[in-house]
Amino acid sequence: MNSKRNWQLTTKQENNYRNLCRQIDKIFDYRTHHQGKRGTERYRAACYEFAKHLAKEYNSSNFRNVRDRHLESFVKASHKDGVSAASIKTDLAGIRKLHAMLPDTRYKLEDAKIANKKFELEKRVIIGVDRAWSKEEINLAVLRAQSMGRNDVEWSIRIAESTGGRLEEVTALTRSQLRSSLQNGYLGLTTTKGGIPRDIPLNEFSRGVFREILSDRKVPEKIFVAHGNAHHQSMKSIQNWIFNNREYFTLTHKIDLQYTKEMKIQKEYKNLTFHGIRHQYARNQYYDRIRSGQAALQARKEVAILLGHGRDTVIKVYLGKGK
Repeated sequence: MNSKRNWQLTTKQENNYRNLCRQIDKIFDYRTHHQGKRGTERYRAACYEFAKHLAKEYNSSNFRNVRDRHLESFVKASHKDGVSAASIKTDLAGIRKLHAMLPDTRYKLEDAKIANKKFELEKRVIIGVDRAWSKEEINLAVLRAQSMGRNDVEWSIRIAESTGGRLEEVTALTRSQLRSSLQNGYLGLTTTKGGIPRDIPLNEFSRGVFREILSDRKVPEKIFVAHGNAHHQSMKSIQNWIFNNREYFTLTHKIDLQYTKEMKIQKEYKNLTFHGIRHQYARNQYYDRIRSGQAALQARKEVAILLGHGRDTVIKVYLGKGK
């Protein structure tokens, strides 16, 4: 999962690792595990990394023997290899869930909050942080994608910019959905986080993007899923492109000082991700409503509906609003 953990295994350790991976796959089975596919994949990946550590450092081949000292050792090794605290905390969440779902475990793991404090994993800052792309960064990314012939990247960015869709929502779109949305005036999303459908009103920008995609007759019904590829592979390809190319479109001095002051933003998040485009959409929608005379709370409520969220605190994260 994380290239920073370049842990090499002997033949014996590799055999133990494979045995541990079989246990992971059995517990985090896409067909029976009651969690979204994206979350299941993330937890699987975390446990694969932990399995490699167990096989290498402890010659372990069974997760039932896991105890707190194994987690502590994993955290220290990950820190040493430069893995971020936020990533490690997510890894530990996946490992603890696996452990909780296993029958007949030998040891009880310490409470996550207490353990994470002992492991010196600082609390993740989620408010007062600007994760949004700027308009200039979006345009630069699109130009680079165009120069590389990556229509999938260009279109996914433009759709997210104009609708606020998540990557998994955008890449699941079909030609039929785009045609229907142009007729109805809104984009109906069903492949959503939590499986809760929502409708997003179209604007002139999104209509233009949809018409451009539909005008290309070579584009298949499943717009982003090429023949022979799965949906998650298409998503990963776009994520990898952003990771490998963001140095070409990340601007170092992009903070809007007026916005920063108004929203009490304390930090700019420089590692652009696809999700940051959704943050920019939320910001634009919020300020469109503020300029039209709406109160801040009402504006956030309406943006929450557009994004498919129900809590005001979550929308504040998207806006980068500090306490």
